[in-house]
Amino acid sequence: MLNAQDGWARTTTYQLLRTADGGQTWIDRTPIELPIYLSSGFFLDAQTAWVSLSLQYSNRHGLLHTTDGGQTWSQYPYGPGGSLHFTDALNGWAIAGDVGAGNAFWYLSQTSDGGKTWSPILVTPPSPEPSLPPGTIVLCNICRDTFYYDPARMIIVNGDLEHPGGSVSMEVSFDLGQTWRDQNLPLPQAETDALVVPDMPTFFDEREGLLPVHLLKENPDYSYSEQRLIFYATQDGGASWSLLPGVLDAVSVYSFLQVVLSGDVYVKCGNALCASHDRARTWQTVSSDLDFTSTDTRSVNAIDFIDSRTGWVLIMDNEVTSLFHTTDGGVHWNLMTPLLVSAPPPTVTIDTSIPTPTLIPTRTLEPSPTPDVVYDPQANADRIRFAPYATWVELTGTISASEEKHYVLSAMQGQVMSVSVLQGPAYTVEVAQADKTPLSNDQYPQPYWRGTLPATQDYFVTLKSQVDGPFTLRIAINPPGRATQNFAFYDPQYNVALSYSDEFAPMQVQLPVSTIGTPLVTLFFIDPSYYYPATNLNEAGLVLSATSDPNMVATCTQPAVPSGETITGQETINGYVFTRSVFSGAAAGNRYDQVIYRTVWHDTCFELIYLIHSGNIGNYPPGTVVEFDREGLLAKFNAVLATFMAK
Repeated sequence: MLNAQDGWARTTTYQLLRTADGGQTWIDRTPIELPIYLSSGFFLDAQTAWVSLSLQYSNRHGLLHTTDGGQTWSQYPYGPGGSLHFTDALNGWAIAGDVGAGNAFWYLSQTSDGGKTWSPILVTPPSPEPSLPPGTIVLCNICRDTFYYDPARMIIVNGDLEHPGGSVSMEVSFDLGQTWRDQNLPLPQAETDALVVPDMPTFFDEREGLLPVHLLKENPDYSYSEQRLIFYATQDGGASWSLLPGVLDAVSVYSFLQVVLSGDVYVKCGNALCASHDRARTWQTVSSDLDFTSTDTRSVNAIDFIDSRTGWVLIMDNEVTSLFHTTDGGVHWNLMTPLLVSAPPPTVTIDTSIPTPTLIPTRTLEPSPTPDVVYDPQANADRIRFAPYATWVELTGTISASEEKHYVLSAMQGQVMSVSVLQGPAYTVEVAQADKTPLSNDQYPQPYWRGTLPATQDYFVTLKSQVDGPFTLRIAINPPGRATQNFAFYDPQYNVALSYSDEFAPMQVQLPVSTIGTPLVTLFFIDPSYYYPATNLNEAGLVLSATSDPNMVATCTQPAVPSGETITGQETINGYVFTRSVFSGAAAGNRYDQVIYRTVWHDTCFELIYLIHSGNIGNYPPGTVVEFDREGLLAKFNAVLATFMAK
């Protein structure tokens, strides 16, 4: 909400709505119905807005812009993706990025013509990496580092989810990274052994701002025994920070936290609403007539205040979302009955006058443009040439048992290439350099391979089969300096989507797990550095399943019987409340670990199962293998789960 009357919203089916009467009535202002995904947006006022879009059949982001409240939209052919920020109708910036291999990569760009054209902001990171594009900020994603930018400053706050450090470390720059100031902010005396998860700082003006920081303490099973929230304040634009008094208990990392420019701060703490009206200096638990409890079937999906008195809350209970409104600071709430008012559909005009801007790195979208595949007699292989801006290809055909198909393509030193066959273990791939020196391990053939390329040259990919049948071969080469690229999965029957990095390969092979629904996609983890013969890991992957069977939905979040599963608790991920269970089994020197996440959404039970199949380290000759990185692998699985989205 922008004020007491005007606001924007997005529905669970991705309609874009606008209200001019405080949320009582809404008008559909969804700009376009094409194969697109409407992602981030920025709403300057009731009339002016920008919305990013991802064209499914292009490797570029686009941008939609309205100046009349969504009645008409201009579609710009290029956009930066990521989060958008505008100070007025013309000037703004974007923070776009991607994740992979435990890292997050951030890129900045700016516009001075209302989003029509964008140019990179070539900042200097604290530790520049020459192999990455200029202006790339690299952070530790699994540590939960945060990155903040506005034209006056850049701030990196380092998270620490592994080893308590006793302080909050940060780096601040006021000159686009030419110089950086390091700071270590002390934790409260009783919290020096806590793990640190910072939130994004908020600035009220050029000088005063707040930094929220979550403090976590773990049980032996890695669940959290304590979750608290503290605040640091700055009065010099971020050059120095001081710890504010007061510690809020029972505040989850995923709790909704809102800092209002009026100086009011709101956060869900335990089963209540906590509020501060003096920029987090003092706090009160609001004596409210609205229940803020979260359960397996009930969640607080949004909290949105515009000042110390007026606010809105969205609560989902048994898959029904309700909108509540308060005008006394959250003490009393009125259940609203919002209506969708009919209106002529918005019109969209594609602006063809915009020149091609400087390219800004964006995540790869699918499907990939059609490649050029022509037989190369000198290489005695089919040469693959990627289409412009494409970063991966899929080749389909048929192959006979014991037949080989040979492909060749060029790539640069340091680029990461991955190869996989959708049909799975009946097929194998071999990857070799230009002189036929193998990169894949011919002693342990697999239907996939992934690795960093050692030189700028041609590379050969050989596909082999043990059966007669069709094949779908995916070859991905990440842009220079990019550790990963992302792919999207969508199932139209269940309206569910997720994305995954090229460290995973979809396969038409079921993992050795029992699902309570229909398997929709199975993703195998394919990074060979995690696997035998280097480590004791034999197999790892995840499967997404779904069912609308009422009997299965009714018991969705309960452990399968008999199974030996143990429920470890509930986790809110990307707005969905999942019940988490674990299971471990052993047989013939092998260990099978499962982590299961289940949720009910719109009368459908969704289930994501991680499988980790490893060997007992004692079964191997001493010194031949090492224990695989279990936590690193779980972090990669969790990155996929974090993208789960159901309509």
